[in-house]
Amino acid sequence: MQDQAVGPAFPSENEHSQPPSAEVESPVVRLDRALQRISFALDKGRQKQGGQSMERQELLANVDALILRVRDALERSAPPQPDTPPTPGEGA
Repeated sequence: MQDQAVGPAFPSENEHSQPPSAEVESPVVRLDRALQRISFALDKGRQKQGGQSMERQELLANVDALILRVRDALERSAPPQPDTPPTPGEGA
């Protein structure tokens, strides 16, 4: 989790009055990245142990399935955004 930046604990007083910038990531992208970090951390922990139990394999499979289900559900409910590039794994 070293690659995560830590933001201020409290927003500045003008932050709420300004419209969101184009640089703000969509909730779909943020959630996808969070789930990918969880999956990566689980996989990295498995590699350190040298082996993998059935329980951990099931957990990894469930996290991967959850990533796909959440991504599909959010993409169906989100309005189309023509100026965003496709996410990795999508057919272009």
